[in-house]
Formats: sequence, C-alpha cells, structure tokens
Amino acid sequence: MRRVATILLLISPLAPVQAQSAAELARCVAIARDADRLACYDTALANSSPEARAASEVRARESARIAAEEAVAAAAAAKASAEAEAKARREAFGAEAVASRPDRFKPRADEIREVEAGVAELLTNRSGLGVFLLDNGQLWRQADTQSLPNVRVGDRVKISKTTLGGYNMTFLKQKRAALVKRVR
Repeated sequence: MRRVATILLLISPLAPVQAQSAAELARCVAIARDADRLACYDTALANSSPEARAASEVRARESARIAAEEAVAAAAAAKASAEAEAKARREAFGAEAVASRPDRFKPRADEIREVEAGVAELLTNRSGLGVFLLDNGQLWRQADTQSLPNVRVGDRVKISKTTLGGYNMTFLKQKRAALVKRVR
C-alpha cells in the first residue's frame, strides 16, 4: 500500500500536465490544413516538458536557417535567369534581318501567300496616295508613288507577299499592281 501511495505522489504533479497535453493534442487532430496541424502538434509537445521545449527551439532555429538559405538560393537563381534573358535579348537584336536560313525567302507550307478581295471603299490620304478599304475589313495604303489605274468600288484585287517581305496589290480588272502597306 505504501508503494502505491508513493507512486501516486510521484505521478500526481504530472497528471494535470498530461491531461493538458492530451487536450491540446486532441484539439490539433481537428485542424484540416497540414501545416497548421503540424504547428499545433509542435506547440503542444513543446509545452509538455522542458526537454521538448528545447528540442522545439532547436528545430525552429534550424527551420529558419534553411528557409533563409532557400531564399538566398531563389534570389540568386532569379538574378541568373534575368541576366541570361537580358543577354539573349541583346544577342538577338537585329538578327531578324540576317539571312541565317538558305530557305528564308521560300514560303512555308502553312503560310498564306496571297489574299483576294473586293474594294469596298477608295480613299486618298494627304499625300495623294490611295487608301483601300476591302470587303474583308482590311485597310491598305499605297506605299509607292506611281499613279494608280482607274479603280472603282467593287473591283477585285489580289494582295500578295513579295520576295523581300512587302506586299503588292494587283488590280485584276486593270492588270496593274502597286506596292501597299497594311494599315489595319
């Protein structure tokens, strides 16, 4: 009997702590988000004993150190990526005009080389050059200064891409062409 009383005297101060820890752990079980639930468990166990509290503090310092190292590494990676992108842009400057492919002037299989439409409206800009609104909604402006044939609303035109990347508007009825540039 004396032995049981001694054990009860030794355990009795721990009983409220264990009950409190069990209640905290039970509260943690109900938390849905994993990170929040883990933080709750860490707090509950840290409150259970001084050794657990010390271990929790060591873990918190280690977690902070790892997070700081990851932030430094991420910043370095972002800086390296930005520098590489800037270098690539500098190297690409003006390269679109360089004939790097022998087939540069050959049309690709999926490329549209010409469009046929009707003249919906014929205008003249300040310089006296023709401006053509087509029935497909496109607006083209004459790019050269040669005189235009007698074009009327409803006449059919064919716009084709030239070898060097410009556009020719051929007036089908008049059998003449003019260089044009798309406005809209």
